[in-house]
Amino acid sequence: MSFIDPVLYAFYIGAVAVLVFTPGPVVSLIIAETLSHSSRHGMAVIAGAALSTSILLAIYAVGFGAVISEISDETLYVIRLLGAAYLLYLALVAFRRKPADSSGVEMKVERSAMKAFKAALIVGATNPKAVLFFAAFFPQFISPDLPAQPQLITLTVTFAILAPLLDSCWVIAAASARRFLMQSGSIVAINRISGSALALGALLLLTLNK
Repeated sequence: MSFIDPVLYAFYIGAVAVLVFTPGPVVSLIIAETLSHSSRHGMAVIAGAALSTSILLAIYAVGFGAVISEISDETLYVIRLLGAAYLLYLALVAFRRKPADSSGVEMKVERSAMKAFKAALIVGATNPKAVLFFAAFFPQFISPDLPAQPQLITLTVTFAILAPLLDSCWVIAAASARRFLMQSGSIVAINRISGSALALGALLLLTLNK
């Protein structure tokens, strides 16, 4: 692997894992959609988040990060505010949702997985400062003794592949929690937990990468 430093690359993979497993807006959305609807909805969120992340990575890779850095903090904050408002709206919907079956046997799926996918795209698009985060994060794992472009491409592709795979762990965990709560008849609790996760996601969207 002459085009990249193997030690730095190993540290990079570990750092990406820590980042993905750190709760944020996307993680909140994954948990909420999986709990409220199904694992398929959680995977749809991952797909939407992966697409938005890939777009942001491409923007960084072609050098548009410098353009975003010129946008005023006030403008970037307003964009994130819109994303947070959307998450709060989803949280309100979750809190107000009533179980279709009061016996707790089954919950009615009220929205398609495509809507979950679109929600992830919206959340990703309203966090443009993620590009600046990539600009600060990636150089720490680029060796000055090797050509920079092959390293940047490798780090970018690795992140785009590894993040969705690790995000799937959140779907598995939330799906297990959903089964447990449904078996115990705690459908209302599912809605409350989903709403709380979305509200937390809104807060994190406003506070992360400030």
